[in-house]
Amino acid sequence: MSKFLKVMVVLTAIAAMAAPAFAAEFAFHGDMNNRFNLYTNHSEFYSGAGTQALEAKTVKNPVGDKNTNTTWGDIKYRFWTEAKTNNGMVKGVYAIELGAMRFGRTGTGKSLGAGYSGDGLNIETRWAYTQFQLPSSDSKALVTIGLQPFKINSFLWAETAAGVKYTTDNFELAWMRGKELFNSSNGDSKESGDNFSARVNLKPADGVKLGLFGLYQHQNANGTSTNIASRYEVKNLGDVDMNLYSFGVDGGLTSGNIFVKWDGIYQTGSFNNTTFLGLNGNGTFGDYDLSAYLLHADIGMKMGASRLTFTSWYASGDNNDNDKDLDAFMATDVDRFDSIVLFEGGYTDDNYGTERPYLLNKGLFLNKLAYDRQQTKKLKFGGAILYMQTAEDITYSTYSSKDLGTEFDAYVSYKLYPNVEVALNGGYLVSGDAMDAFEVNQDGNADENIYRVTSRVRYKF
Repeated sequence: MSKFLKVMVVLTAIAAMAAPAFAAEFAFHGDMNNRFNLYTNHSEFYSGAGTQALEAKTVKNPVGDKNTNTTWGDIKYRFWTEAKTNNGMVKGVYAIELGAMRFGRTGTGKSLGAGYSGDGLNIETRWAYTQFQLPSSDSKALVTIGLQPFKINSFLWAETAAGVKYTTDNFELAWMRGKELFNSSNGDSKESGDNFSARVNLKPADGVKLGLFGLYQHQNANGTSTNIASRYEVKNLGDVDMNLYSFGVDGGLTSGNIFVKWDGIYQTGSFNNTTFLGLNGNGTFGDYDLSAYLLHADIGMKMGASRLTFTSWYASGDNNDNDKDLDAFMATDVDRFDSIVLFEGGYTDDNYGTERPYLLNKGLFLNKLAYDRQQTKKLKFGGAILYMQTAEDITYSTYSSKDLGTEFDAYVSYKLYPNVEVALNGGYLVSGDAMDAFEVNQDGNADENIYRVTSRVRYKF
């Protein structure tokens, strides 16, 4: 048994013995995900410097002209303890994570320490928060304080964040601090990266859900920063002066065997005293204005044990890296799993092309047709075909293109026990010419198709 698991077991045992003293209820949960990259023809796209290849300018050309086949295994374990008192009206949660430790990868720190003898001192705090029901309210009125799961919208922001959130049955208010900054001239912490959100959840009719939300993000670094557009996401912008507003609507409709889901987000705002660089390194220092949007819809039908879903979204992109008008939709911190090859759809999902619903600052137009079948209580399988383009041309060298290509995905999942899953999936991307921008040898035509096969054994309790 590893050291951190021993510590958690001991702490849980101590808490259990102490429970009668203060009438607390304790629960211990785990998610033990054992993952394998069984095969890929371009390991440089998913490992080492190539990880997040479509987001980092420093590795914009990771795809070589020869196959680089490899296999690796990793583990990603999360354990958390919940303590409840006052008939469940007060809850404390603490979670630790051992994340994406590759077999044989030595060193000390996050994702390291799986070499000989192990133990790379690599445990991180994932959640740490207190939640309580307001005693003066007869209905749901929860206050959550600390490092907590936070979601506004899956295309805009859905990740762990630190702050304070107030939640009722149909309303939510939150203040999250993404980055602490102090103005060098007066030490004012109000210049930090603060995020204020509000959300209303409605059910206007049977089978209909509707959400309305707004997010205001402010930061005043009182300085300068160089920002690379291929890391085009709020959490990676650095010490910029920023005022960003996002307004959105989402929801869904279910009628018999037909279901529809939708998202629409509009963004406006400004980024001052900074430089956005395009893929070719172009960009000028100054003040930038943003006007961008994202539209998404799922339309599906259930047919007994089968389900057919068509997914489409359009995230606006920037068509000119040399001006100061930004037209590209910008997420804050999200994880998208829609593609096995380009997104986090592979089970080794800490190694991917992009986690965002767009590429670089060029947006995305995605169309996907997926089939899923729950054959038995234990067996599930499915497949999908995707066609993807950027919203605006990726321009590199003397070439430009929007075409990312056509992808074919498939998966199968089997439950050994109700809480133990064995799964296998794979994706094959017939690369469009826009993928040539990420190849070592650029000639205006994509020369390398990319595929990978991944698997996992996952135990959750």
